[in-house]
Amino acid sequence: MLILIAKFKTKPGCGEQLIELAKNAIGPSNNEEGCIIYEFLQDPFSSDSFTFYEKWRSREDLELHFEEPHFQEFAAKVPELIEGEPSLVSYEIESETIIS
Repeated sequence: MLILIAKFKTKPGCGEQLIELAKNAIGPSNNEEGCIIYEFLQDPFSSDSFTFYEKWRSREDLELHFEEPHFQEFAAKVPELIEGEPSLVSYEIESETIIS
């Protein structure tokens, strides 16, 4: 399993545009065969900071996601809305335990 955490900070006044772009990508991404979780979160303490939290069955599934039209559209438009480079971190794990 692969976990991807992608963090973005938007330029002033661009947060709503990023939210709209994300809305168009979330449904199709969650429906991809290898997707386990695809979430988009806004920092409650910094309204211009956003995080994608994703779980994929494999790195190959994530690579296929990057080729999907909904992701390509998102990736093409995001650079004009954000400040600096996004922070992208991935973890490959063998298993996970849910703590209740």
